[in-house]
Amino acid sequence: MSPSARKLLIAVLVCAFCLQTWMVYADPAGRTEPPLSPAGARGRALWHDHNCQSCHQLFGFGGFLGPDLTNVVERLSEARLEHILTLGSGQMPPFDLDPDARADLTCFLEEMSARGRGQARHAEWQPPGELLVQVAGDDAPASGLALALAQSCVACHLPNHASDYGAPDLTTAITRLGPQGVRDVLAAGIPGTPMPRFGFSEDDLDALTDFLTWLDRNGESIRHTFEVTRHSEGDWSILDLPWWEY
Repeated sequence: MSPSARKLLIAVLVCAFCLQTWMVYADPAGRTEPPLSPAGARGRALWHDHNCQSCHQLFGFGGFLGPDLTNVVERLSEARLEHILTLGSGQMPPFDLDPDARADLTCFLEEMSARGRGQARHAEWQPPGELLVQVAGDDAPASGLALALAQSCVACHLPNHASDYGAPDLTTAITRLGPQGVRDVLAAGIPGTPMPRFGFSEDDLDALTDFLTWLDRNGESIRHTFEVTRHSEGDWSILDLPWWEY
């Protein structure tokens, strides 16, 4: 590349950066939102004090080592979120936050989630838990399904590896690990990975193993449903989305 071409490329990149910066700070959307609650403001201070933005994004702005947390409270159960904030998960270190700090940070994330979506989705998009309930109908073991939904298992372990977290597919767990292997993972978690120890009772383990066996038996149709839904979300151009959501 010639020196003049390099200079032109740098000039274009600088202009693009300046344009994006102007669009971000000139957009009036954020100015119409009510201020954070006192607890939410304390949670925001914790977010900055622990440098969460270096790894995670809110509305697409921040680091990319971890997932976007704009709507994390919609994906994870309260118990799972508390576990992560206390003990960490995977590459995320443990912060050992006390109950008040966890409550404030959770409040901040709830208020962020209420302000919009971190990733653009078609209006007909369904949360994976809701889609799984529809697919399951009355055939799935009810108690195991309820436990899986309560612990937000589908948020990490979607069929077809569609999860933001890249976790293994639940519909193949029994085939891959066997019933006893599944029970061992559910009982003890997997040390050194994001999979925590949930402290399930024996009855819970029985119910979840039955549910995962049902998932394995019906895995092909469930995976097909998730795959079809993922590729048939309609015309994105009809949506009235803020520019940054694209």
